[in-house]
Amino acid sequence: MEENNTTNPNEKNESKKQKKQQPKKNAKPSFSETVADYKAEFKKIVWPTRQDLAKKTVTVILTSLLVGVIITCMDFVYSGGYDWVLNLLG
Repeated sequence: MEENNTTNPNEKNESKKQKKQQPKKNAKPSFSETVADYKAEFKKIVWPTRQDLAKKTVTVILTSLLVGVIITCMDFVYSGGYDWVLNLLG
């Protein structure tokens, strides 16, 4: 059986040209491109205002204290219950 090769003979050359024109996927950007990318991303940052930062800081501190108080209360209750069970058994 014969293979019907109906492709254009110039197609091989065209595919090689297309491969050369495409940028490499693993190409490492240059240092200046990397710095330009960092600068562009840094300009997108929205910094909080002083009031907003103060409110969030107070919220984090109060939440931490509240969680600490809850954990301390749970510790006292569980350790008291544990001691009660041990005294009950022996």
